Formats: sequence, C-alpha cells, structure tokens
Amino acid sequence: MLQDNALSSEADAMQTARVGVIDVGSNSVRLVVFDGPVRAPSYLFNEKVLCGLGSDLAETGRLSVSGRTRAMAAITRFALIAERMELDRLFGVATAAVREAKDGSDFVEEVKLRTGLALKVASGAEEGQLAAQGVLMGMPDATGYVVDIGGSSLEMAQIGQGQIGPS
Repeated sequence: MLQDNALSSEADAMQTARVGVIDVGSNSVRLVVFDGPVRAPSYLFNEKVLCGLGSDLAETGRLSVSGRTRAMAAITRFALIAERMELDRLFGVATAAVREAKDGSDFVEEVKLRTGLALKVASGAEEGQLAAQGVLMGMPDATGYVVDIGGSSLEMAQIGQGQIGPS
C-alpha cells in the first residue's frame, strides 16, 4: 500500500481493516482485497485480468487501444466489486506502462472520471518497494533482492531483517 504504511502505535497494529488495491500493470489489471489485522492481513479476494495495456508502448509510445479498453472494463468492474465489498480503503496504483506512455495521464484522468478511482502512478523505485512489501508480507524473514519483471520495466529492491533497503 502506498499510503499509511507506517503504524503509529501497537493499538494501530491490532486494528482490523478491509483494504483493496487495484494494480494497473503493463500486462494485467488486478484487484487484491486484504482483510484482518493491519500487521497480518489475509487475502480475501484476488483476481487478475490480462489486458495488454502496454503492448504497443515500444512501437507507438502510447497505450494499446484495445488494451486500454480491456483495462478500463476491468478497472470499472473491480471498482464496483470493491464498492459492494464495503472496503475501508481502496488504493489504485498504475505502473510502468502508464508512467511511460505519452497518453498515460489521459488514461489516469479517464479512470477518475469513469470510476472515481484516483490512480497513483508509481515511480520505478516505488514499484520496486511495493513488490518488496508483497514478498515481506508472505515471507517476513526473506533476505536478498526482489526483482519485479513487468511487461514494460524491471524494478529491484533489497530486503532483509523484515525491512526494505536501498533499491
């Protein structure tokens, strides 16, 4: 999660929450919903739709027209699912394809208009940190490098002792 990732007290750690993340990647759009204690949530929902949003990026510098249509349909559907699940928070994150595409900001605006979801366009470093957080969630004692190889980019982050180090 990009916001509120520092807990302020032990009381915060005991709070439960139902939090969703819509991850808009170069190849797919995914909705993951976590439920339970803030420090150790469980996966409640996890669905991915292959969209190919970044499939034309190298040739055109723009998002794929058909990928954009599929991604928008998936995001719209996921936003409705999230609404019906009565989440405490919903985060939207877009990665390399949206970040690098000439029309990426237009896509972000269209998502906001159609769904109300404000996509955060993650930098490469943030993308690496998010991948590392995902690894640490499942394997808190992991040590080494997390390498996120996406459709349009490669990000890395160092992890050890339950922490994310320099990337």
